[in-house]
This record gives sequence, structure tokens and C-alpha cells, in this order.
Amino acid sequence: MQATSAIEDLRAQARVYEAGLPSKRRKAFGQFFTGMSLGRVLAHLAIDSETQTVLDPFAGTGDLLDAVAEAASSRKIHLKQLDAIELDAETAMVCEGRLSLIAGQKGFESRNITGDAFAPENSKQLEASAYDLVITNPPYVRYQTLNGRGQSVRANLSRQLATSSLCDEWSELAAGYSGLADLSVPAWLLSASFVRPGGRLALVVPSTWRSREYGDVIRYLLLRFFELETVVEDAQPGWFSDALVRTQLIVARRLDDKFAAIPIGKRESHSNANWIEVAPKAASPTSLLGSAFPTTNPEAEFAAWKPGANLPTGISARQLDLGLEWQSLQLESHSRLWFQSLEKSAAVKISKSANVSNVRIPQSIADAMNGGLGTGALHSLEAAGIHVGQGLRTGCNRFFYVRALGAPRNGQQAIQGNQVYGCQHLTVPVAALRPVLHRQSDLPAWREGQTPETRVLDLRPFVLPSDLRTAKRAVAAYDRAGVPLPTVMPGALASYVECVARTPLSNGNAAPALSAVRTNARDAREAVPPRFWYMLPDFQSRHLPQAFVPRIINVEPSVSSNSIDPILIDANFSSFWTNKEDWTATALTAFLNSVWCRANMEALGTPMGGGALKLEAVQLRKLSVPVLSSEMIGQLSSLWSQGPTIPGIEQIDEIVLFAAFPDSTPVQRSALKDSLYREMADSVARRRKVAA
Repeated sequence: MQATSAIEDLRAQARVYEAGLPSKRRKAFGQFFTGMSLGRVLAHLAIDSETQTVLDPFAGTGDLLDAVAEAASSRKIHLKQLDAIELDAETAMVCEGRLSLIAGQKGFESRNITGDAFAPENSKQLEASAYDLVITNPPYVRYQTLNGRGQSVRANLSRQLATSSLCDEWSELAAGYSGLADLSVPAWLLSASFVRPGGRLALVVPSTWRSREYGDVIRYLLLRFFELETVVEDAQPGWFSDALVRTQLIVARRLDDKFAAIPIGKRESHSNANWIEVAPKAASPTSLLGSAFPTTNPEAEFAAWKPGANLPTGISARQLDLGLEWQSLQLESHSRLWFQSLEKSAAVKISKSANVSNVRIPQSIADAMNGGLGTGALHSLEAAGIHVGQGLRTGCNRFFYVRALGAPRNGQQAIQGNQVYGCQHLTVPVAALRPVLHRQSDLPAWREGQTPETRVLDLRPFVLPSDLRTAKRAVAAYDRAGVPLPTVMPGALASYVECVARTPLSNGNAAPALSAVRTNARDAREAVPPRFWYMLPDFQSRHLPQAFVPRIINVEPSVSSNSIDPILIDANFSSFWTNKEDWTATALTAFLNSVWCRANMEALGTPMGGGALKLEAVQLRKLSVPVLSSEMIGQLSSLWSQGPTIPGIEQIDEIVLFAAFPDSTPVQRSALKDSLYREMADSVARRRKVAA
């Protein structure tokens, strides 16, 4: 009893320590502490009777290793070694004190290493080179905040993988993952490399590992070197109250080296994995699974449970077809150098296929199709000539975005600046302003024909008095570029810009020193005029698109048209445009609002906290669409021009579904339409039901 009390005291102390950490420090280390409740679920899923050696290379305060020790004890599994690595020295001390007590009570060895898990000198201190179980919550640190550490992480990871079995294949992944990846990607690779053949990898990860473009190496890793066994996903509100996306638990068993040496494209078959969703109502006051499995050890019961017809309270389950996962991955990654090196035959096969271009059918859409319809008439948005991007990102909206006050008079417009600059009121030339759709709250009025109040300061035609001499020296460059020499800003505008240049923001830098603003400035070159920090680069098609959709969606995905007098669209929206003449803005909007496209958008997006859906351009590029004739495109344009009426939408759905499945019958298409609407509504309800 005293032993149990001592462990509980250390757990409570860990919670107090975690709560006291400054958010800035937690962000720097990528710390989202797991907690015992979630740790117990993953531990019971991951251990088996052969588990003796366990490692957490990103251990935090030791929750996952504590949970493993507790689960092993309850199931009479005899551990021999429980090891931890933790970068943050203070956090490592909390972990070491906790595991030392547990190891002493349970009778196994434990080694705690303070330092960088990527550094080979630290991993060499471990008791084992490979473990029966590697269980961890990888640190999430965005590449922008790694502060140059990204290169050393990759270099150290490559050094460690160079000594592993199948080192050439592993090293290819280490060299090939995107430089835009967050720290969890190399952490995942490192953790996986510590697992012995036949051992298990168990992870706590954000659900974006399958949707982020830089997650392709992780998907490949699991398919090539592991057998993915189980994915457990939370429903909103999730297990981490401060996380913006859903959390998933991943359990995978490492394949033996002989089988793992075979490229995925040469394997004869693929298995399925269990995909389980756990809703809040599955929980009890003492366990995340206590209502679903009302026993003395619900986590152990959950681990032993086999998904079937009878589902426990708050539990839903389906099968993840790893064959479809492979098809999706190879279509999306065949052009990447690491993929071409590791999957030579599959890469050649894809590159020679004239009918395949980044086509992906989400699992939920494939389920809604219910087979029999085929996908031969589908291709990617890119193949259809439809481009996807993100709206305008200025780098400093507090300066570049202002609010129009009333109507313009005599070519002048009264505006109000941002509060950080004192909410200054001034009058500027209309030529210095461009309307911009900034937020979703602006949409209803804009759809009714009202121009948003938000304006972008487009100062390319103007220079500060202090920059006029520089501009005049480059008059030849202006002439060659066919651009008129800028004029001097009016006094009030110049004073405002100079005020902005002097005013420090919350990070201590004034606007001209911000990384995304600094790059606006450039020296004059032949046929390239100079540009100053207060001048935005030329607007692109993605900034003035034909159609757009919010990146954060609270209800169902819905695409808006930018057809009449197009205005700038902010980066809060993903944008669509095409250079093909037959694709008018109205035709494109009609097409993207078909049930086929909207249901796929819902399936491709990432559910977030509060029931919202995040829909990024990288996800939209995976949208599989039918091949449309010019006649069909013209029909879509005509239907949308009449307004989005119910009969019009029904005709749009019929045109798009017929194009997608030309061999189907009207009855089949009607059933598919109903199934897609039902799946979309169910998906929205699933992500919103608890948030409501």
C-alpha cells in the first residue's frame, strides 16, 4: 500500500511540475505530456507476453514508461529493462526519480539518459541496441522554430541509422524527408529504428501524420518496415484539451529484415489494420474506457477486444485497407527522389501510366461508393488543369491591412490603421488600396454584393521621400520592365509608413525586420525595378482566384465564386484557379460544390478541436475528380449562374457523377449521391456532436 502511495505521489508531483512549465519553454521542446490515462490505453495495446525491454527516447516526465510498468504488472508480464532519454534536464530529473522508484519496486533495471536522443553518443549509453517495445510521444516542434537545429537533427539521425540493419533503406528516408517537416517526423524515424524485428512501435501522434505532405516518409516507413496493427483515434473534444487536431495512438510490429528488404511494390498482398474511434462517452471518471469496458481493468479488456458486430459504448471501428493506403502513397510520392530510390519498379510503373495523376479516394468515400462503380474516369485536379493554393499572406497584416472608413471621395479614401499603430485615421489615394476578403465573417455581406471594409495597402506605385533617389537611379530598369516610375507618397501616408517602420511589435522587431516582410526589399537589376519593404510582391493567381474555400470550416465545405470584379482573397482561404478558357469562375464553383467534391473535401480535411475541419491546399490537391467535356463545363457554368438552387444543385451532382462513373445507371448514381450526402452529414455530425 505504501509503495502504491509513493508512486501516486510522484505522479502528482509530475503533474504539478508540468503545469508550472512556461508555455514558451514547452513549445521550444515540443512538450505535450501524455498523462497516465492515455498512457494506460497505449501501454496495454502495445505490450505482450514477450515484452521484456522497453525504451522511450522522448520520455518527458515518464508517463508512458510508468504506464507500461503498471500494465505489465497487472498482466503478469516480467519486464527486465525500462530505459528513457529526455532532452530537457529538469524534466529528465522528474522522470528519473519516478522510474527509479518503480524499477526498485518492480524488480527490473532502468537507465535514464539526459540529452538529445538524436545524438549517437547518448543512444550508445542504452542497455540494448534494439528493444521489444519502443513507446513514445514524439516532440512536436515546427520547422520554423527549430532555429537551425533541423540540419543537426538530420545529420545525427543519419549517423544513427547508418549502423542499423537495412541501413541503406533507412538512410534514404532520413535524407529524403522534407525540410518543412516538424520535429516529430525524424523523431518517429529514430524511434522506429530502436525496435527489434518482431518488436512493437507504439506512438502518441497528431492525426495529421497521414494528411501532411511531409508525412509521406512516415506512411512509407510503416508500410515497408512494419505491420500496422491498430490505430486508435479520439473524438472531439479530444484527449489533449489544448491540441488543435485529433490525437491517434499507433501500434505497429516490426517486420523481419528479410521481408522488409522486399520493396512494397513487389509484395503480393497487404493486410488490414484496425481503425478504432473512442468517443468521450466511452470514458468513466477513472478511465478513458471505463464506460465502454466496465471492469476493474478496462484498458486490458480493450486491448483483448476484437472489433465485431457488437460495439461497446462510445467505440466505433473499421478496417484500414493497407493495400489502398499503398496505392494512395505511391500515387502521391512517386516523383520524390527517396521513393524512386526505394521503389524503383513502382516508380517506373507510375511514371509510365498516362491515366494516373495523384488520384486518391479517401477510405470513407470508397466505403460510400460500396464497390461496383470503378474509378477509371477520375484524375487529379492538376490533371484537370485546376490549380490550388493559398490566399494572400502579407507577413504583417497589422501594417498591410487597414479599414476603409466610408466611401471614397475625389480619388481619396479615409482609412484606419491597426491599433498597434494607434488606430490612426488618415486619407490615402484610392490607388494605394485593394479590397481584400479577410475573414469568413465578411462572406455573407460580400455575397450580397457589399465590398469588404478591409483593404490591402498596395504601395507599389509609391515610394517614401527618402527612397525617391534610389528609384530614380533605376529609371532604366523601370523602362525595361514597362513599369512607371513610382511617385512620392502623400505626406500623411508617408508619415504613417515611417511610424510603422519605427514601432516595435510584440517580438521586439518593427515591421521592416520581420522575416516575411524583409524579403519584399530587393535591389534594382536589369529589367527588374527596386522594391522596398513596404511594397508587396506582384499579386498572383492564387491571390485573385476564381473560387475559394475557408481553410477552417465549421459546417460542411462550401466553395465561393470570385467571378464578378474579383478581389484579393486572404490566406484564411484556399484558392482555386485555372488557365483553361472553358473553365469559367462559375463553372469551377459549380463543379467544386458538387456532392462528389464536397464529400471528398470533408473526408480529406483534418478534424480539429471544437468540431471544426481544417482544409489546406495540400489536402485539396489530393482531390480526385472526373474528366469533364467542354459541354459539361458549359452546363455547370449555366446552372451556377442561375444561383445555387436545389434543382440546379441536383443537376450539377448528376453531371459530375455521370462524368465520374459513365458506365453507371441513373439508379446507381442516385444511390451514390444519397450515400455521399449521408457520409458528409455523418462526418460533420461526428466532429461537431460533442463540441455542441
